[in-house]
Amino acid sequence: MRATRSLAAAALAALACAPPAAAQGEAPPARWETVGRAAVGTRTTGLAVYRGRDGRDYALTGTLGACSGCRGERVYVWDLGDPARPTLVDSVAVDARVVADVAVNAEGTLAVATRQQSRSRRDGMVVLDLADPAHPRIAADYFETVTGGVLNAAIDGRHAYVVNAGTADMHVIDLSDPADPREVGRWGLRDRPDRHLQDVAVRDGLAYLSYWDDGLVILDVGKGVEGGSPERPALVGRFLYRTERDGREIGNTSTAVPHTNRAGRAYVFVGDKIFPGSLDLNRPVETAGRVHVLDVSRPSAPVEVARWEVPGAGVAALAVRGDTLYAAFHNGGLRALDVSGELRGELRSQGRELAALVTEDGRGFRAGLPFTLEVQPHGDLVYAADLNSGLWAARLVPAP
Repeated sequence: MRATRSLAAAALAALACAPPAAAQGEAPPARWETVGRAAVGTRTTGLAVYRGRDGRDYALTGTLGACSGCRGERVYVWDLGDPARPTLVDSVAVDARVVADVAVNAEGTLAVATRQQSRSRRDGMVVLDLADPAHPRIAADYFETVTGGVLNAAIDGRHAYVVNAGTADMHVIDLSDPADPREVGRWGLRDRPDRHLQDVAVRDGLAYLSYWDDGLVILDVGKGVEGGSPERPALVGRFLYRTERDGREIGNTSTAVPHTNRAGRAYVFVGDKIFPGSLDLNRPVETAGRVHVLDVSRPSAPVEVARWEVPGAGVAALAVRGDTLYAAFHNGGLRALDVSGELRGELRSQGRELAALVTEDGRGFRAGLPFTLEVQPHGDLVYAADLNSGLWAARLVPAP
């Protein structure tokens, strides 16, 4: 099995250096191989895959209870020791109808689960101790400065960077003592009263804030380029754009991930999602949006140089490993894109899209309604979470 995986990796690496297949009039250079599946009788939201202190792989998934027939108030724990058969080993009860996101630190010792629509009306987040990775326990219930609810979160070092759904600010929470989280920093736009912050990612001392109609904001939270720190985030750069949709000029920036590829080119991949005016998740939903590729050779002045668009599908989440970008495209499924070398123009038409996987089957909360929300590469696999069909484990392999 190891030899097979090595050959597959070598073949994909060679393909990354070859001319795009579509440009040569050939079939896509790779395909998705579904490895494992796990569904629960409710809607699945967040996803965090991690290596536990016992050396085994695990995943945490959130739940959405704000709909007829679905149940929230749980974080599910999956044992991925055999990725072909993810096993539900535990769940953590939290006071939240919506657990939209879960995040785990790099050491796999601590997690954060976001909370919205709690019965106590004190939303916020729950800090989970992963000392026993298969059976997390609640270390703290934090809501003091984020009672408006936490939408998304990222952990970097000893800090959690969380999106306050009430204030549309990014709050920085010190987790040095997991039992006693404390807010140490905060940053938010003041341009417009109706601003909305959707997501935050942190990498190498920079925070990337997806500010919906206010575009992408890059902050120094320890990089040193603008003297910023977690306690005093400092503005580095901003990219504002508009997309015409149904006669409206909107942005809908929903997610962003930075990457420097093997050619040394620094990019930020920014995704947006546009929902129809009337959204019914119990019926097929066609969304819209694209991935904007920003050249951040100068982080203070991002420039859009390329784009990736899947017709009829918006972008829910992005992740990158090596020179491959993975995307959850809502109703467009799980997809992979070659981002090696210099990126220019419309990338899908250049044959850079490697493979697509529609994440739906007869099991789960709603059959036949794919709606991919999360994606995370881990080990030699890529994991995804679908709103209706739950947890997926897949492998990108060369096409025959």
